[in-house]
Amino acid sequence: MRCNEKRETILLADDEPEIREVLRDLLICNGYTVITASNGQDALEKFIENTDAIELLVTDIVMPGRDGISSYNEMKKINPGIKVIYMTGFHERIPPSVDALRKPFHPSQLVQLVRSVLGNEPVDQ
Repeated sequence: MRCNEKRETILLADDEPEIREVLRDLLICNGYTVITASNGQDALEKFIENTDAIELLVTDIVMPGRDGISSYNEMKKINPGIKVIYMTGFHERIPPSVDALRKPFHPSQLVQLVRSVLGNEPVDQ
C-alpha cells in the first residue's frame, strides 16, 4: 500500500489498542499526520501539547476515566475551531448535530467523513 503525503494533523483517541493502531495506519496512509491517545485524559494532554497543529479530534465516546465528549468540550475552550468526529458502539450516546460513526464501521466511512469535516476532496467512489 502506498501512502499519500501528510496534510492535516488528527488527534485519534480510543482505549482499544488494536482499533487505535488500525485507524492510525489508515489515516496515515490517507495523507494525515496522526497523534494517538489511549483515553480522554491522554487526548486532552496531547491536545494541550500540540494545540497549534491539531485540526481534528477523532474520538471514541465511551472510554475509562474522561470520555470523548468531555475531552472535546475542554479542547473547544482552548481552541474553539477544533473539529470532532465521534465513534461509538453506544448509539444513544451520540450528541445531536455532530459528525459520528457507529461501530462497527467500514474504514472508508472514516476516511470519507474525515475528508468531509476537514473540507478535503471526497474519496473516489
